[in-house]
Amino acid sequence: MTKTRKIELNLGNPKNGWLPIQLKSTDFELEFNASNIPKNPTDKLCESLILAVNGIETEICWNLEPECYFFELKQSRKEIELNISKSGGITENRNLIYKLTGDFESVILPMYRSLKKFNTLEFDKADWKKIDQSKLNKLTELVAERKKTTYNIV
Repeated sequence: MTKTRKIELNLGNPKNGWLPIQLKSTDFELEFNASNIPKNPTDKLCESLILAVNGIETEICWNLEPECYFFELKQSRKEIELNISKSGGITENRNLIYKLTGDFESVILPMYRSLKKFNTLEFDKADWKKIDQSKLNKLTELVAERKKTTYNIV
């Protein structure tokens, strides 16, 4: 049996509307600074994780002005596919640069934990907006529910 590759997502301290982001896996590393324009990507990531936990295909656009990274999350049976692509702009053609297939623990949980950690950081409201607490609470509920059903084998 092959060991599932796990991702690590680090959301840094935002400054002037830019957020340093680092995504790591055993065979891939990506570092970039994302803009909070036109949409706040940390809120979008929270919304996307809610959708992904519910089995709905979703994507997050990280705007680098003008380039973009797209993180797509797709579920097939028990597996979750993370596709990362890059484009010259929001409407430009995308080039797939990384693909990882994992499970809830290796794909969703690391992203969820990075959001929770990010919301505890101290930063100026002018630099970045905190994640909508009601969305984060909803995601926390869904994650707790999923963990319960995953680990409580009756």
